[in-house]
Amino acid sequence: MRRFLMAVLIATLVGLPSLASTEPDSRFHSNGSGATVLIEEHTATYCQTCAQIDPMVLDFLRDNGNRAIRVALHPPADELLGTEISTHRLSLSKDNLSVTPTFIMDGNIVSQGYVDRTDLQLNLRSAELDKRGILSLEAEVLISGNAIQVSSPSLSLDQNQTLTVFLVERVVVHDYGTSPNGLDQNHDVARAMISIDHENDVKAQFIPDKWNSSVPQSANHSVRFLLSDDESPLSFDVVLAVESWEEGPNKILSSTIVRLSEETGDESRISPLVLVLAIGMMSTMAFTIQSRK
Repeated sequence: MRRFLMAVLIATLVGLPSLASTEPDSRFHSNGSGATVLIEEHTATYCQTCAQIDPMVLDFLRDNGNRAIRVALHPPADELLGTEISTHRLSLSKDNLSVTPTFIMDGNIVSQGYVDRTDLQLNLRSAELDKRGILSLEAEVLISGNAIQVSSPSLSLDQNQTLTVFLVERVVVHDYGTSPNGLDQNHDVARAMISIDHENDVKAQFIPDKWNSSVPQSANHSVRFLLSDDESPLSFDVVLAVESWEEGPNKILSSTIVRLSEETGDESRISPLVLVLAIGMMSTMAFTIQSRK
């Protein structure tokens, strides 16, 4: 009998992760700050310089934590990862740019071509000093099946402001020999983007062919992505940016990231109810085993 109860106890412990993941919906929240700088890196899988500096850029982002968010934008000519998002975002700078890599921080072009760690660090500091105050940006993401709904409930946009939402794939792994520049992985790759104004009207939209999107009118400052059946929402992160069009090129007023691709969301946590039930079961079994000794 003791062996049977012990087996049940072990099975209960092993089954906890699966119990925690049976919830139909998962909610995630922003872990950024109002002072975060949005870095748009225009890169390409055929760019040798991009491959050369990529390890340095990853170290730079990791070491600077919430100070910076990177969105990697690949031009349409990039057969592996190209989208029109890159063309659209470059057009907002009011310049015709074709150099890769090009780094844009909070809407300002800061470098083109080769860049080293010192350059990025100085440019990041300069972008932080250029911020006009700190605008807090709350973000919430609800995942239901293959749908990702992004919202910022407390956000209030002026007439000259937009909310832009990027869906970025944290890591894209290539088959050996398929990437022209020899880089077998790319990070923070922009796959989709939607911009909405203060009235929830779509100002710009770019999504993959097999995806769908919508702007729910029942929720203010909210957009919804419906991925194809072969895509997992948990391989993506969501980047939000509030942009101003008051004068000249766009300016990023605030940005934040909601990480879905790391094991920090609700889907990887054990719910309180499951935990209480499990503790109760384990306590009862332990008492029964002890009393039979």
